[in-house]
Amino acid sequence: MPYVIRDPEGKISKISVRPIPGADMLPHDHADVLGFMQQRGVETKVIAEAISELRRTDTEMSRAVEDVITALLKKNILKMGDLPKAVQDRIAFRVKMRMQIQESYDRASQR
Repeated sequence: MPYVIRDPEGKISKISVRPIPGADMLPHDHADVLGFMQQRGVETKVIAEAISELRRTDTEMSRAVEDVITALLKKNILKMGDLPKAVQDRIAFRVKMRMQIQESYDRASQR
């Protein structure tokens, strides 16, 4: 979501994906954001397509990050305790789910 600065009349005067002191955040598809971009001749379709592509690849990226973290943990470059508690909990949950999947496949293959 972009950060926006409004002028005294409430119209967007500046927009950025980086934080701006005193800025508000608005959805990419907010009417004010779209209007600001179109007034300046910037094609909003490019942004919409990029956001769509990012969402489409979220699962793949999530798995890639998980694999990188696992590799760093195995090489003792990173320790689980170095990670924030919320990240530790998510990783532990995902490891548990992957173990359940593997155990289910193993049980099915032993019959």
